[in-house]
Amino acid sequence: MPKKQYDIDLHEFIKSLGLHSFTVTDVTRHLLGTYSNEFDKKNNATQFVYRHLKRLSKEGVISGTHGEGGKAIVFRWCSESKKDSKILQLSEHDRNEVNYIIVTKLQEKIRRYKTEMLMSMGETEAYSEWVQEMPDFAEYVKPHYQNTREQAKLMLGKVKGFERLLAEYEARTS
Repeated sequence: MPKKQYDIDLHEFIKSLGLHSFTVTDVTRHLLGTYSNEFDKKNNATQFVYRHLKRLSKEGVISGTHGEGGKAIVFRWCSESKKDSKILQLSEHDRNEVNYIIVTKLQEKIRRYKTEMLMSMGETEAYSEWVQEMPDFAEYVKPHYQNTREQAKLMLGKVKGFERLLAEYEARTS
């Protein structure tokens, strides 16, 4: 099921709250208080917050550590000056090399998932062919057929996702 797109900049939203440390639950509570009409269920808001906090953590904007008792992850803002100095230290050659690595990795993932998708589609066709030749085996083949169809759909979704990421990255860096 596709994720619903929300027009909320969570980074700016958290900054506006003035929180120095926060958990997914804290941010979700504030988000639901401000954008109650945007979310059908609390679970949708929680997933939205978690995905974005995870992304911000990967980008080095925030860092997370397990809180007392190890249950909730407590996020804190990383030093902005540290992040900026790392970016400034990269030479033009290093930035080009990083761009090349990112583009190459995305292209490799796209090729790999396209290959897996085509293999699943071929397997699905083989099951269909077998059922046409041997209808008595239809009940035996049906679960295999459905499983490979689902795999092909999953791989198609991954291909589309990585193609979208690649296109957005190339547009942003050019």
